[in-house]
Amino acid sequence: MAGKGLQQSFDFLLDTGIIIQHLRNNERANDLLDYLEQIGEISVSTITYMEILILCRPHEEEATLLFFDRVPPVTIGQETAKKAASLIIKYPNVFGRVKNPHGFPDALIAATAWQQKAILVTLNTQHFAKVPIAELTIKAIEQDMKDWVSLFKDDN
Repeated sequence: MAGKGLQQSFDFLLDTGIIIQHLRNNERANDLLDYLEQIGEISVSTITYMEILILCRPHEEEATLLFFDRVPPVTIGQETAKKAASLIIKYPNVFGRVKNPHGFPDALIAATAWQQKAILVTLNTQHFAKVPIAELTIKAIEQDMKDWVSLFKDDN
C-alpha cells in the first residue's frame, strides 16, 4: 500500500510520543499515521517498542499489540549501536547523559532512523529540534500544532 500511486516513497521511523498519541486516539496522530502510510513505510525502533510497553495503560494493551503487529520494530544491531555512540559523542548537548537523561535511548532511536535511511518523526522538540543533526532528517512536530500532516504536505 505504501507509496501507491505516488512518484516518490519515503520511509518514516516513528518516535514514542507519536505512537502514544495514536494509541490514545489523538485525531492529529491518527491522521498523521494514515497519511504517512499512504506516502511511505512506517517503522519503529526496538527502543520505542520498549518505551511503549512501559508507558502503555492497561486498557491500551490490546491496541498496542495490534499496532506492533502492523508496524514491527526494527532490531538494533551492532552498526546501529556504533551510529548511536557517534551521535552521543558528536552531539553531547542533545544525547549526553548530563543534560538529557533520555539521551542514550534517544540516540539509539535516532541511529535506527539513520541506519534505515528513514525520516525520524517525533514530538520531542525539546531534544531533537535543538541542534541540526547532519546525519538525519528529523520532522519534529510541535504537539500543539493544529494539523500535524501539513508539516509533511509542504515537502511533497
